Amino acid sequence: MVKIVRRKVTSPEAQLLLKEIQKTPYIVGYSYKEWREAENIRVAEDSHGNLMGVSLNIDFGKNWTKIAVLYVREANRGRGIGKRLFYSAFEEAIARKRHVYTISSNPMVIKMMADLEFTTFSSLLNFPKAYQSERRLIYIHMLAWLANLYRIKEMMRKHWIYDEEEQFIYGIHRSSSR
Repeated sequence: MVKIVRRKVTSPEAQLLLKEIQKTPYIVGYSYKEWREAENIRVAEDSHGNLMGVSLNIDFGKNWTKIAVLYVREANRGRGIGKRLFYSAFEEAIARKRHVYTISSNPMVIKMMADLEFTTFSSLLNFPKAYQSERRLIYIHMLAWLANLYRIKEMMRKHWIYDEEEQFIYGIHRSSSR
């Protein structure tokens, strides 16, 4: 049985996430402090309350939510947990009348973006014409996100370890009520 709940992560869970996410080439991640302070997290739990996966969602600007991390622990992959977490995060943001923004190189996440009718693009330099009015806000958010010593170190470390140039896809979904 898998249950998706919105809650903060515990200190041991934050340490576990930090350690495991550092081993994946596709997620830059967040620091221990950021995990502990984050308010908008969905956790996939088993029947004993053990963490199986997470979705970290960050509100920014007046009406935007970023699905910032979607991570399923290796032993739990292939069971639809990531999809349930992503859809839960998306539906909650839309219910709050927020636009949704995400980035991924994971083919499963890119497919979910397509299924949910996100507008996708391959570079911040090719920002969709329909979203030009929001471009500045997204750029400011991205710069603030990048201006973090933990992420800078992780990006450099992962570049040297994995030496892969993954194609990240950006996705935007505008809330229909705005």
